[in-house]
Parts: sequence; C-alpha cells; structure tokens
Amino acid sequence: MERTSLTQDSIEEIFSRFPTKSLARLQSLSKQWNAIFKSENFSKKHSANAPKEPLIMMLMDSRVCLVKVNLQGFHDGVAPSSKVAYQFNLTNPSSDSSSSQVIIRNIIHCDGLLLCTTNDNRLAVWNPCSGETKWIKPKKPYMETDFYALGYDNESPCKKYKILRMVRQDPNLPIDEYQIYDFISDSWKVLEDVTTNWDLLPNCRGISMKGDTYWVAFDTSPKGWHFLLSFDFSRERFRSMSLPHRFPYSNGTLSVVGEEKLFLLGNDRTELDLWVTSSPRSVMSWRKFLAGMDCFPFHRKVGFLVDEQNKVVVCCDDDVFTELDIVGESKHREVDYDDGHSEARTYCSHLQSYVPSLVQIQ
Repeated sequence: MERTSLTQDSIEEIFSRFPTKSLARLQSLSKQWNAIFKSENFSKKHSANAPKEPLIMMLMDSRVCLVKVNLQGFHDGVAPSSKVAYQFNLTNPSSDSSSSQVIIRNIIHCDGLLLCTTNDNRLAVWNPCSGETKWIKPKKPYMETDFYALGYDNESPCKKYKILRMVRQDPNLPIDEYQIYDFISDSWKVLEDVTTNWDLLPNCRGISMKGDTYWVAFDTSPKGWHFLLSFDFSRERFRSMSLPHRFPYSNGTLSVVGEEKLFLLGNDRTELDLWVTSSPRSVMSWRKFLAGMDCFPFHRKVGFLVDEQNKVVVCCDDDVFTELDIVGESKHREVDYDDGHSEARTYCSHLQSYVPSLVQIQ
C-alpha cells in the first residue's frame, strides 16, 4: 500500500481536537509540531475544536492551582469531592535557579492568559500551560494599590491584547492616572480626559468577558450606589451599567460562564442571591437565577463559579482555609479542596473558572 503524507492542514485539524495538556506534552517531541502549536491559525482552530475542560483556578499560597470538583449527585445527598489536578509556579527570570518561585500577590485571567502582580511589585503576563511569560516594564513604578485589567480588542480580525492600569498612589484618595499597555508596540500610554465619579473596593478584581472587563463599582456621591462598570479595550473607554433593581447588598461579586453569561452574586449575612445577564454590552437585562440560598455567615468573596445544570454555586470566603462552599437552593456543603494532604493551612486568595489554552503572548 502506498504511504501518504498528511498535509499541514490535516495535522492542524487532528491536533486541534486534542486537550491542551496533551499538546503541551507533545511540544517537545517534534520541532514541526511545536511550530504548528505556536501558530495563530492553529490557536484559533484549537479554541474552536478542543474539548472544553473547565477547571477551578485558585491562587493558593502563591501557586496557581487548577482544581476539579465533582458535583454529580449533589442534590441527591451525594457529598461533593475535589482534587488538585495541576499546580504551576511562576519562576524568576533573573535567578540562576530555574526553580526560584515568584510570590504572586494577585492574578487576572483573560483568554487563558494570567496577568500576575508580585509581592515585589512587578507585573508579568503568563500562560501556565505553555510556560510562556512576558515581564512588563512600568511607565511609573508599580504600586500595591494599583488596579489592573487584561483584555483585547474584540473588533480586530486577530486579538490584540492590552493591559489597563489604574494608578493609585494612596488607597484613601481617588485614582491618579489611567494607563494602557499595548503588547504589539511594547509601550505604555496615558489615557486622557478620563473623568470618573466612581471607585473600586480595595483588592477588587475585574472579570473578563469577550475581551472587555467588568467590575462592581460604587459612585462617590453620599448615597454610594453600586453599579456595573466595564472597560472596552477596543475603544479604550469606561462604561457604566445598572445592576438588578433593588440590589440591596454592599458586597457584589462577578463570574462568567462560557464567555456568554455574566453572573452577579450578592451576599449579606447568611443569605445569597444570584442574577445572570447574557448581553452586558447591549441593553442590560438581569434575571434572578437563584434566590434566598441559605448558608453559613459569609465574608468578602474571593470568587465563585456557577454550575448551571445542577443549579449550584461554588465559592470561597476571604478568611477560610482549605474549604470550598457548595451552595444550592436548599443545600449547603463544604469540601476540602486541599483533600487533607497538606499539613499547612492553605489559603485561597482567588477563585475563578479556567479553560487551558495555547494562546500566544504577543
């Protein structure tokens, strides 16, 4: 039988259906495959065809951990379980030792990339699956009180990634300056004529959805109303939108499901309410997804995830060690995400959905 060689298009089509972690292991086996995996054309195919493996991304003791949680049978009394599937360390490029771990203070997720702020006030964009890292030089020294967002121009034929930096010299004073970093030009610029009458709570994290970033913000008037704030990276401007009518909570947290739906969790004392909208860029239309969920007293959320099929919320408080809260309309369970293997008190400071990606840092 005559042997036939596969064309590059055929190879791309086949590999585009492999899980991301499998591709990461194959990269070192062939220079040709490695070049294919790094191409923008393949990244688009892989994003469309690859099996989706949503995981819970947690920042635990300066490590990025991807956690699998099994919720099957939750409403039938089956106890949920969890397992740390992968762990990643960001390493120091200036160190002689390749194992020198960088202490990560915060992470912002967009499209498989992580924007990391460190304890020594540096900024890095990192794809933990491919290991690719880019350290960003500041226009002004980075401050612990700065706010950041990572997004992209969604009106361009190819994604053009950008960073928004909100410079804040003093946590008790308004934001001083708004800067944009462009990956293609490798440069910062200052946004002019940005007038705001709003503010963000300390350590507030934005949620990325289709390239834009969203926060729950509050206006600086004496009434201090909360509202949905977004930043459009295509037009490089802010936009204010309404939260659900009669939003009574002082603590609102956002999450996204499948880049299609934006969820809002309001929590106060022992009760949770959850809303959803599928069109945040157009006319806002919130609907109640879950209401009156009973739970133990909650503090500030470091993040949450929604299992739409099972109508379950997975969340974590800012002062809880080693435990996730699994909350349904009439049930509440706790699960040890460290699975009892660590003797140390593992602390989660971030929780968000994550789908592994081979997207390239420009």
